[in-house]
Amino acid sequence: MARRKSRLPLRTAIAWRSLRTALARTPPQKVERVLIAHNLLLGDTLMLASLLAGLRARYPKALLAMTCAPAFLPLYEGRPYGVEAITFDPREPESLTRIAALGPFDLAIVPGESRHGWLARAAGARWVRGYRGGAWYYQAALDERCELPEHLQPLVDIMGHLAQHDPGRFNPDDWPPPAAGAFEPPDEAYAVLHLGAGSPLKYWPPAHWRTLAESLVQRWGLIPVFSAGPGQEELVRAADPQKQFLDVGGRLDLRDMWQLLKKAALLVSLDTGIAHLARLTKTPSVVLFGPGQADLYSPGRFFADAAYKAVTIHEMPCRNEALLFERTRPWIRTCVRTPSACHFEARCSTGIGIESVTAAVHEVLKKANKA
Repeated sequence: MARRKSRLPLRTAIAWRSLRTALARTPPQKVERVLIAHNLLLGDTLMLASLLAGLRARYPKALLAMTCAPAFLPLYEGRPYGVEAITFDPREPESLTRIAALGPFDLAIVPGESRHGWLARAAGARWVRGYRGGAWYYQAALDERCELPEHLQPLVDIMGHLAQHDPGRFNPDDWPPPAAGAFEPPDEAYAVLHLGAGSPLKYWPPAHWRTLAESLVQRWGLIPVFSAGPGQEELVRAADPQKQFLDVGGRLDLRDMWQLLKKAALLVSLDTGIAHLARLTKTPSVVLFGPGQADLYSPGRFFADAAYKAVTIHEMPCRNEALLFERTRPWIRTCVRTPSACHFEARCSTGIGIESVTAAVHEVLKKANKA
């Protein structure tokens, strides 16, 4: 097994370079360069679309630079909102060099954990804005500490608030698609069933997926396409042991997933990054929420035009953790337990009935056909 790289070299470089800008803290009079500094997962990264839209509207001529994981870069190759995506890996000291090369920055936004405020400052940011909360030694990197809402709001809108400008509603023309790869989606009308997720606690029973696939064929005339992430191919095999339907599990990168979703009549997915990608492709979607809080990850005002329906068990007492990016709010109702710490056999996910999902599919397809 290959030894994982240490994060220490990059952290040391960030600490050293931060000292040079620690005292240069003045609100920007003119904003020509903006950095969005984070290391979020795919879904949370895509929800920054509202932040990018708001920043572009407020600073129409400014350079917008944003850190992101290497695997996400294809989604930004068309430069949505004119953003320059920069590869960031916390185990690569070169990451800081790449970011700093586009600086110095008049303003930096830290939409996730406030620890990345130190990354922004090390990259030459003169003023750093983020949300209040978390450890004091991370908060010390922020110059402007905004308050999280007092009441429940969708995360996509919470992200957009940091721009301090109305982002409006999502316009697909603002997000050019990535270049098509070698993968060719089916010619017939089809629905994508995405079975994978970051935690096994989100998994839906294989028999339910199989029943849903058969219903899509018989009731709506849609060809099911089973999907899952790399290393999760067994989920598809369990749901379709007879190999009746198309299986793309583990075979597609994000560029191919974009093309698959863009031409799909429907996506049925667990609460994962692919569900958020479908909002950019305007794919009608049904999303199953187990440990996650459905209202927190709803389309919000920014994606209000989406044909979308969440399916969840609302009254779930063990969905009782109130933490979001190292910050607490009483209106957060989620669960981030590991499978070994769950004593209820993931009933928040496995307890979602097939009837609820098929009813949501009917509602979403009806809305999409009217659009």
